Amino acid sequence: MGISRSVRSLAVAASAAVLCAVVPTSAAVADDTGAVITFDGISSAAGGDGTVSAGQTITGATDVTFTVHADPGDEPTSAVVSITGTVSQGTGTVKQAFSLSPGDCLPSCTLHATLDTAATQQFGGSNGVAAPLVNDGENTIHVEVDSPRPRIVTADSAVTVDNERPVVTLPDLPGDDAWTNHRPVGLSADGELSLRATATGANGVSRVRYFSSNSTWPAPVDLTAPASGATWATTLDTSAVRAGLWGGEVYVVAYDKDGRAGSPVRATTLVDHGFTIMPKLDTIIHPGETPVNVKYAYPSALNKTFPSNLNYAYPVSTTVSLDGTTQATTPVAAYTYEGNTEGFVADLGQLPYGAHTLAFDTVDNRGAHGRADLSVRVVSEVTPTWTDGFQAFVVAGSSRTFAATTSAADGVSRAEHWTLDVDGTTFATGSYPARPSGTWKATTTGVHDVTLTIVSQYGDTTVSSLPIRVVAATTTRLTGPAISTYGSKATFTADVTQTGAKPAAGAKVSFQYKRTGTTVWKTQATVTADSTGKARYTTTAKYNGAWRAVTAAKNLTWTSSTSKTLAAYVRAVLTVREPVTTAVHGRSVSYTALSAPYVQGTGLLFQARQKDGRWVTLTRAALSSSGSATARITFSRAGTLALRVYRPATGDLTGTYSSSWTVKVS
Repeated sequence: MGISRSVRSLAVAASAAVLCAVVPTSAAVADDTGAVITFDGISSAAGGDGTVSAGQTITGATDVTFTVHADPGDEPTSAVVSITGTVSQGTGTVKQAFSLSPGDCLPSCTLHATLDTAATQQFGGSNGVAAPLVNDGENTIHVEVDSPRPRIVTADSAVTVDNERPVVTLPDLPGDDAWTNHRPVGLSADGELSLRATATGANGVSRVRYFSSNSTWPAPVDLTAPASGATWATTLDTSAVRAGLWGGEVYVVAYDKDGRAGSPVRATTLVDHGFTIMPKLDTIIHPGETPVNVKYAYPSALNKTFPSNLNYAYPVSTTVSLDGTTQATTPVAAYTYEGNTEGFVADLGQLPYGAHTLAFDTVDNRGAHGRADLSVRVVSEVTPTWTDGFQAFVVAGSSRTFAATTSAADGVSRAEHWTLDVDGTTFATGSYPARPSGTWKATTTGVHDVTLTIVSQYGDTTVSSLPIRVVAATTTRLTGPAISTYGSKATFTADVTQTGAKPAAGAKVSFQYKRTGTTVWKTQATVTADSTGKARYTTTAKYNGAWRAVTAAKNLTWTSSTSKTLAAYVRAVLTVREPVTTAVHGRSVSYTALSAPYVQGTGLLFQARQKDGRWVTLTRAALSSSGSATARITFSRAGTLALRVYRPATGDLTGTYSSSWTVKVS
C-alpha cells in the first residue's frame, strides 16, 4: 500500500477523470461534492500498461492506482478499494482499506492497492470446496472514500476477471425471475433427483461435483462425465430428505485440470414426496352421486398460500379410476384454478351397481403423485309401492290398514327397517323380512300425511309420503208418527249429526218411502238440514208403508248415512151414519157404516161390548160400491149395549175402529 501527495489542481483532476472515462458521482464544484476520485491505472498479469479502459481484462494479482482530490472542507479520513463477483453464489469480496491522516490528501493523494482476484476461501463447510472469492466474468472495481461532504464518495471501473476458472450451469434450473412471476423454482425431486450440469473452462474440466452444506442431504457425489459434449449427469437418492424448498444449501461446482474449483452454482431444489389425497365421498353411494370433491394436503414445508404456492408445488390433474378403468380426468381449469389449495372436483359419471374400488391419482406440477383407494358400494334406493290404504277416504272413528311392497334396482338393497307414521306419530314398525304394513285408527278429520320411512342394510334412507283425507261419519235418526189417519198430515223429522256430535248443517237428506207389499224405496223429497242438522218433510197419510232418511255424502267433508226404517201405519176413516140409540128386543135395527178409503166387498164387523170388556161380532156387512155397508141387528134381550164398527186390517191399511155408541134395548 502506498500514498503519494500531489499538488495538481482540481481542474487537472477533473481532466484526468474524463481521460479515464470514469465519471465521479457528481462532477460539480468540490465544495458541493466532497472529495473527487480518479483512476490512474489498473494492471495485472493479464497485461496492459496500466491504462484504464472500460471492461479491461484482469487476472490474478491486480494493481489499482487512484487519486483522491480534496480541499480543507472535505478532507477524507479513509478509503477502500474492492472487487466483488457480480454473480454471487457463495463468493466473497477482495478489498484493501486505507486510513488517511489529516493533510494526507490536501490537495490530493495517490493510493496504490493490490487485489488478488484469484483468492479463494472454504465454502460449504466440510463438504464444500475452496471457492474463488471473485467470479470470472464482468466485475467492478469499486472505490469508496469517506469524506465529510457528502460523507461517502464512490467511483467504479468496469473490468472483466479471467482466471480461467471452469464455469458450470444447470440447464434445468429456472431463472431467479421465476420467483417474481410465480413459476416453479428450482430442480424437482421426489424419491430421486436427476441432476444435469453443463461445465466448460479454458483449462478444461476434470470433474463436476454436487455437494451440500446440510448434513441431512446425500453425501457429495461426482457427476458422470459425458461421452461427448459438456453436460454431466447423475441421479441422487432423495427419499430420506424431508420435503421442502432447499435454496441456499445445495450446490454444483466444476474443477479444471489443475484441480481448481470454479464458482459454485446454487442448485435450488424442491423435494416433493407427494401429498395426502382425501376424496370426500361416502363408502355407500348412488350411481349419479357426482361430482366428488378431491381434497389433498401437502406437508407444512410445501403448503403455501396462493400465489406463493406457485413457486412450490400444487396438484394439476386428478384421474379417477373404477376397478382399474379410468372414469374421469380433471385437469387444472376444468373445475379449479392453477395453484388451487383446496382440491379438485371430479365428475364420476354414471357408476355401475355393486362393490368397486375407486382410485384417485393426482399428479402435481413437479410430477409427484398422490394416490388414494376407496372401497365403495354403489347401491340404489329401496323404492316402495303402496298396495293398500289409499283406495278411498278414511272415515273418522274407523281404522285403515296401509301396506306397501318394496323393490331395489340393484337387486340387493332391501328394507332392513321401516317405520309407518301419520303426521309424525309412528303407528307401526318392522324389520326384514316383514313387509311394511300397519293399521291406523283415524280420530281427527282433515288431511293427514302417511309416511313410510325405509332404511336399507347399507344405511340408505328412502321416504315416501302420501296425503290421505279423513272425513266425518254421519248418523241419521228419523222420527215420525207410527199411525196416521187416512188423509191427515204426517210429518217426519231427520236429525243428522257428524263425528263429535256436531250437527251436519246443510246436509242433503232424502226422505224415502216404501209401500207395504213392495220392495222399492222411492224418494219423496230431498230437504236441506238446518243449522241444527234437522230436516223435516210433511206428507198426506194414505197407505201402510215404511220410511227412511238418507243423508248424502258431502265431498271432502262427511260420509253418507241411512236412518233405521220407520214403520208408518194408516188407518181408514170409519164412521156410522146417525146410529139408532133405542131399540126393542126381538125387532131388527138397521145401521149404516161409511169407510174412506174403501174397496167394494170389504167386510165390516159390527161389534158389541160384553160385560167382561170383550168385543164380540154381532154381524158382518160388505162395503158397497158407494163405500157404505148396512147391517141389520136384532137384539135378543133388553138392556143397554155399547156398539162399534171394526174394519179389519189389510195390506194398505191397519185395523180401524169407529167411535162407539150406546143403544138402549127395551
